[in-house]
Amino acid sequence: MFKKGNSYIGCAIVICGFVGLAAFFGPLSRYAWFLIIAAAAAVAYWINKKSAPHSPPPSQEQVTKQNEPDDRENAEKIVLRIAAQNQGLVTPMEIAIASDLSMDEASRILEDLRKKGYASLRVADNGSYVYEIEGLLSMQQKKDSERL
Repeated sequence: MFKKGNSYIGCAIVICGFVGLAAFFGPLSRYAWFLIIAAAAAVAYWINKKSAPHSPPPSQEQVTKQNEPDDRENAEKIVLRIAAQNQGLVTPMEIAIASDLSMDEASRILEDLRKKGYASLRVADNGSYVYEIEGLLSMQQKKDSERL
């Protein structure tokens, strides 16, 4: 009904309309003025509230950023599980085949693990990158480890 920014003009028009009605119907009741002014104020408040700017719903990018840490942690766990099944040696393609992650996502996660010091990078004879997750040990390696 009213455009954004015109809410005060709309409120003034509504109040003037109600005052006009009050002047016309005023002789009918002593309390008509009070009721009409209260109704005008309520309508003016409602119009002002309706035309006030609302915060827009969150964009897809904002929703993605909010969910990113959980998704990132889950994806990292998937990569670590696949690496554990492969004795700590894994390629981005193996992860993409064994999970719902894309090659780019798998590569990004493996590279992040390497940068953090949890993995090292090897190059196979055919040029493929092979990541070795260094914290994964076999049961025998764990048993053979030295006590501190």
